[in-house]
Amino acid sequence: MKNTDALKKSIFVFTLTILLFCECVKGQNDSVFGYGFLNKIIGQWNGSVFSSTPAGSFDKWYVDFRPVSSSQVSQYSMLDSNTVNITSFFIVKYNGKFKIAMRTEGCFQNKCCVTYEVMDSINEAGGYYRFADFVSGKKRASTIFKFINDGYLMEVYTNKFNKLNTLQLHSKFETKLTSRNAAKGAINKFNYPQPLVVKDFTAAFKNRNESIFFDLDKDPYNASEQPKLGSVTVNITIDEKLKVEQTNELCVLMTTEPLFDGLKYVKENLNYLSKYVYLPFGTKTYTIKNVHPGKYYVYSFNDINNDKKHLSGDYMSSNLTNSIVVFTNGNVSIDTKIDLVIP
Repeated sequence: MKNTDALKKSIFVFTLTILLFCECVKGQNDSVFGYGFLNKIIGQWNGSVFSSTPAGSFDKWYVDFRPVSSSQVSQYSMLDSNTVNITSFFIVKYNGKFKIAMRTEGCFQNKCCVTYEVMDSINEAGGYYRFADFVSGKKRASTIFKFINDGYLMEVYTNKFNKLNTLQLHSKFETKLTSRNAAKGAINKFNYPQPLVVKDFTAAFKNRNESIFFDLDKDPYNASEQPKLGSVTVNITIDEKLKVEQTNELCVLMTTEPLFDGLKYVKENLNYLSKYVYLPFGTKTYTIKNVHPGKYYVYSFNDINNDKKHLSGDYMSSNLTNSIVVFTNGNVSIDTKIDLVIP
């Protein structure tokens, strides 16, 4: 009986493996709509953001897109501990076809939603790609990417929760490319990109009138299923000799290239900013999640006038070579002491 059960189990595993293999092969043999986008979006980008949302507009937003699997690329960024954006692109099977999907998870003041859009219009030669709601199409929401020279323009349109008959501009992100060097390790590790199906969305939006989820328990590709990355726990102290106020704001930056050459500040290397978070005064420890594996330089600041610019008179950490290496599924702890008045 034991031998029979073992044989049945072996046959089941073998059959499942063949089915998965066939699915992958089918994804390779069929054309993946918009496949070229997976290469174009890789890299560290930054630029200004216009937003009609409560989060508002701001001068600079930094994103760091790297492969997280052989056919998925993602970026994870935040403004503060309550304002988070996760954007991923991956291959899906939907209505019998293979396409690039976009998943955007946004959190503001601890309220989150996840939006799924599928590529529905492209001009590869012109660097034009449009994503739209899986169910309602461009009537509900769309996101347009236009790659031009060394940057891209992203425009997001919505019908304001179905209140309007035509789409209106929701937000706009105009970027410049800094570098693709930080992504090279992941590109080589995963042999990225590969035309393999990440998720079968055939029934993901059944009985729904849109592919937007405010109840994350119903998310068809939730955070727990996403490829695992690393995390960084930052322990922050402030020199007792510095005069501080409870209204001050703290900031932690993580860059892929150092901001200092010896004691000289290299302003252009701020373009290599990969992670940053603004924190309330008094924060002693904060864990930055979803960090791509690799080397980072860590800096901390105390903003005494809350202008988020960290200029002369503000305080910062004097350890200008403080660095870490992050590994997949690993947590790295680093100490940073704010003990220097910026000249």
